[in-house]
Amino acid sequence: MAEAAAGARLDAALLSVRGDVALVATEDGTYSLTISFNPYRFRKHIKRTIFRIRRVIQNTIWPLTPTIWGGVTTAVIVRVVTAKSGSWWRSGSLANILWKWDNLFPWQQKLPTQVRVGWLSLLAGTVGLAGISFVQRSLLRLLLNYKGWMFLDHGSKPSPMMKLWFIAVRALSGTQPSLYTYQGCLPSLPVPCLKETTRNFMLSVKPLLSQEEYNDMEEKMQKFMKNEGWKLQLFLQVRAMFTVSWLWEWWEKYVYLRGRSPIMVNSNYYILDGVAFTPTHLQAARAAALLHAADKFKFLIDWEKLDPIRLQKTIPWCMKQYERVFDTTRVPGKECDHIIHYDHDPQRYCAVSRKGVWYKLPMQVKGTNGKWRTALPHELEKQMNWIIMDSDSTPAPEGQNAIAALTGWHRGRWAEAREEFFWDGINKLSLETVEKAFMHIHLEDRSPTDLTNQAKMLIHGDGKSLWFDKSVTFIIFPNGKSGMMAEHSYADALTVGHMWEWVTTEERYKGGLYRDDGHCKGFEDSKYEQVDLTKPQRLQWRVDAQLHKVINEAYVANKQLCDDLDLVVMTQDTWGKGFIKKKHISPDAFFQLAMQLAYRRDAGKRALTYEASVTRLFAQGRTETVRSLSIESAAFVDSMMDESCSNVERVKKLMQAADKHTQLYKSAMVGKGVDRHLFGLYVASVGLGYDSEFLKAALKMPWTLSTSQTPQKQTEGRWNPDREDRHAVSAGGGFGPVADDGYGVSYMFAHDDAIYANISSKKSSTATSSARFRDHILRALEDMKKIFSDGSDVSAKSK
Repeated sequence: MAEAAAGARLDAALLSVRGDVALVATEDGTYSLTISFNPYRFRKHIKRTIFRIRRVIQNTIWPLTPTIWGGVTTAVIVRVVTAKSGSWWRSGSLANILWKWDNLFPWQQKLPTQVRVGWLSLLAGTVGLAGISFVQRSLLRLLLNYKGWMFLDHGSKPSPMMKLWFIAVRALSGTQPSLYTYQGCLPSLPVPCLKETTRNFMLSVKPLLSQEEYNDMEEKMQKFMKNEGWKLQLFLQVRAMFTVSWLWEWWEKYVYLRGRSPIMVNSNYYILDGVAFTPTHLQAARAAALLHAADKFKFLIDWEKLDPIRLQKTIPWCMKQYERVFDTTRVPGKECDHIIHYDHDPQRYCAVSRKGVWYKLPMQVKGTNGKWRTALPHELEKQMNWIIMDSDSTPAPEGQNAIAALTGWHRGRWAEAREEFFWDGINKLSLETVEKAFMHIHLEDRSPTDLTNQAKMLIHGDGKSLWFDKSVTFIIFPNGKSGMMAEHSYADALTVGHMWEWVTTEERYKGGLYRDDGHCKGFEDSKYEQVDLTKPQRLQWRVDAQLHKVINEAYVANKQLCDDLDLVVMTQDTWGKGFIKKKHISPDAFFQLAMQLAYRRDAGKRALTYEASVTRLFAQGRTETVRSLSIESAAFVDSMMDESCSNVERVKKLMQAADKHTQLYKSAMVGKGVDRHLFGLYVASVGLGYDSEFLKAALKMPWTLSTSQTPQKQTEGRWNPDREDRHAVSAGGGFGPVADDGYGVSYMFAHDDAIYANISSKKSSTATSSARFRDHILRALEDMKKIFSDGSDVSAKSK
C-alpha cells in the first residue's frame, strides 16, 4: 500500500477517486467512503446531454431546422385535417398511399378519423422533409467534390459554369451554420491515382539524385508498379469505401503516437505573441486575461457556436480537429501512446504551474446571489497573484519541482515511470488532476531577452516545467510577454493557431480586458461584483529516492536536447508580401524559392523540401506535403548562381518556378499529393506482408528542409494586421528540425511590409547553423527583389 499525505489526522492514506466517489483506507484498517452530489454539476450535465441530443438531430437533418420541421408539419396537418373528404388532400394518389400506410398500424383503427388523418399527415410531412434534406445534403456533397475552382488563376474571372457552381453551393449551404454543421456534407479524402503519384514522385527527386541514383529509383518504381503496387492500391481503395478517411487513424497512430522519441522539440510547436505589443506588463493580469479568453473559446467549441471556416465564405472546411483543442492529453505507452479527451465538465479547471509547484485553479465561482458562474478576468488575476506569492513563499521540494520533466522524456521511459510511480496514491490523484485540466498555464519566473530567447523558452522551457503531454499550454512571463506551446498529435498548427489568434485578439477586442494601469477591468473595483474566492488547490507529490533518481535522469536528457537546439527568429521588416503581390507572385512560393536559394548557398547542394499543406476540404482532413524542390525551382536557383545569367532570364525562371509551386500546393490541397499516398501504401504493405524496396527507398529520404507557413487572419472581422493592427502582429511560431543535419523553418507574412521566420537546427550538426541560414535567407530575399529592378547587379556567388 502506497503512502500519501491526506491531512493532519492521517499519517498515510490510499486515495482512490472515481468521479464523485472517494474511498480512503487508513493504516489502522478502517475505511471511509464518501459519495458527494453536486446539484450544479448535475444540472449542467443534464443540460449538456440534452444539447448534444438536439445537436445530433439538427446536424442530421440540416439544412432543415426543428423550427422549419415544426412549422411545415403543422401546416400540412392543418391543411389536410380541414380539407373536404373528396379533395385531393384526402383522396388523391398521395393520400391513397398514406391510407395504405395506415394499415401498417392496426392500433390506429380504433382512433377517430381526424386523429388518424393528423397522424398520417405528420408522418408524411416528416418523411417528405427528411427526403428533401437528404437530397440537399447529397447534392452539396456532390458539388463539393468539384475542385476546379482551386486552379483558377489569381485575378481571373470564373467561367459562367463556375459561377453557377458557386451559386448552387451557397444556395444549398443554408444559413447560420454551427461548428460541425457541414461535417456530414464534406467529401471523403480520395485515394490518388497510383500512376500519377509515382510519376510526380520521380519528378520531385530528379533535381536531387544523380543520374545513376535516379535510374536505380526508377527501376525500383517500375518493379513496384508491376508487382505489389496495384494490390496495395486496391487495398486503400477498399478501405476508403468503409471509412470516413482512409488516412486519419493511420496518420495519428503511426506518425505521432507510435513515435518513441521525446515529443519536446521533436514533435511539439510554439507560437509567439505580439512582437512590439504587450497589452500589460503585469504577469498575473496577462495570465488571467488569456485564460479567460481561452475559456470563452472553449465555450464556443463546446456549444458549437464557433463559426465554421469557409473559403471565400462559401466552401466549408473540416472542423473535426477543434473537438480536442481543450480537455485533451497524450498518455504515454511502452510501444504506443494514446490520446484521451475528457468530456465537457461543468466544474472545469485549469492546471497552473510556477517554479515547479502545481495548482488546480477552478474556473467557476459562486456569485453574491448564490449561483455559480464563470470566473471573470479580475477574479482570475487575484488567483494568479496568490499562486505567485504562494510559490515564492513555499517553493516546491527538490524532486517535486521537476515532475514535468518526465513528459519531455523518451516516451517508453516515461510510460515505465508512470506505471511504477503513478499508479496509486497521491501521485495518481495529482497526475489525474493535471491531465484532466482543460489546459495548462505556466507562470514563468524569467523574462525573455529577445524573440529568439522567448521562442526557446516556449518550445522547451527549462526542460522540467512544461507539461508536454497537455494539448495546450500558455506560458506567461514576468514582463507580460506570452506565447503558447502545443502537443501535435491531436491537431495541426492551423487549428491551434486559430485559437491563439482569437484569444490574443480578445484581449483588445471591443474595448479589451485591461485598465490603463495594466490590471484586468474590475480588479479591486467596487463597481464590479466582489466575491470570496476559493484558493487554488496546491497539488502534492510523493517523490522517494527512486523516483527522484528517475526524474533527474529525465531532466538531464531533456537538458541535453534543449541545449542542442539551435533556434533563431528572423526579422525582415522593410518590405514583405505587398511587394511580392505587386509582381503577381504567390508570397508563399516566393519565400520557398528564397529558401531553396539560401540552402544552395549554405550547403552547396539541393535539399529535399517539405512544406505542410492542408486537406481540410475533405472530411477528417489533416495535412499533405508540398514537395517544394522541383525541376523549375532548381532551374531558378541555377540562374541565380550563374553570374552570366541576365535578370530578365532570372525573372522568367522565377515566375515559372512560382507557378509550378502554386500548382503543387493546390494539388496537395485537393488530395493529389504524393507523400500521404506513399505513406498509406507503405502501411498497407507492412500489414499485408509485402516487402517493397521502392516504398522503403522513397520514405527513408530525409527532409533536409522542413517548412511551414504560420497562418494568420483566421478571425474574420476581429482585427486587421495590414492596417490599424500592425503593431500587434506576431512573429509566428516554430518547431524543431526533422533531420539531424537539416533545418526547420516556419515563416509568417505578418503584414505587407514584414516577414518573420523561426529557424531551427541542431548544434551537434557540423553542417548547419541557424544564424548562418537566416543570413542566407535574408540575402536571398534581397537578391530576388533586386532582379525586378532594371540595371541592378545581383551577385550570385556563394560566400
